[in-house]
Amino acid sequence: MQPKLLIWDFNGTILDDVDLCLEIENELLKERGMPTIAKDWYLDHFTFPIRENYLRMGYTFETETYEQVSAVFMSRYNKRYTRCALREGVLDALRAFRDAGILQTLLSVTQQDDLVRQATRFGIAPYFSEMLGQDSIMGHSKIDRAKEYIERVGVKPADVLFIGDTDHDVEAADAVGCPCVLLLGGHQSKSVLSRCGVPIFASAQALSDAVIR
Repeated sequence: MQPKLLIWDFNGTILDDVDLCLEIENELLKERGMPTIAKDWYLDHFTFPIRENYLRMGYTFETETYEQVSAVFMSRYNKRYTRCALREGVLDALRAFRDAGILQTLLSVTQQDDLVRQATRFGIAPYFSEMLGQDSIMGHSKIDRAKEYIERVGVKPADVLFIGDTDHDVEAADAVGCPCVLLLGGHQSKSVLSRCGVPIFASAQALSDAVIR
């Protein structure tokens, strides 16, 4: 049965920003005299909450706080994100779902104002009934936001499909009892995603072809 509502993740799922994030992370590591990380390592170790991701990279937060590091990262990200592009096939998929009469919502750990600005910059804001970001730049979790939204709109969880690129998207979907699918090519490797036990698609086009029959 075709879902009535799609809940899309943004970073890595819609926006191809993995290389930019890795670039900034390595800048921060170099500036602190810490070993840089390879892309394969990043994809195998990226996790939520983002603070845990920093601990995996070797931060101890003894001389600076996670909040301070996060603020530097986001400042640089917000200055450079326009260098990124939408993932191939995403715009066509958004159009296809819209034309099929499926409601679409954007849900992200990105701060609310940043999320709206970025989605507007890439021309995708009109495809979403709502854009749900966070009230801080700390990148904690989107589970509470997902629960609140599903309860508010009154859609049955079985009629909702989460679309993401990390195991945290599966966690968010599980928390509200919704099915989830994942796209390859985002912030986690295929080996990590394969452990989630949900359908994995190579592209947004392949996903839209499967959903819209």
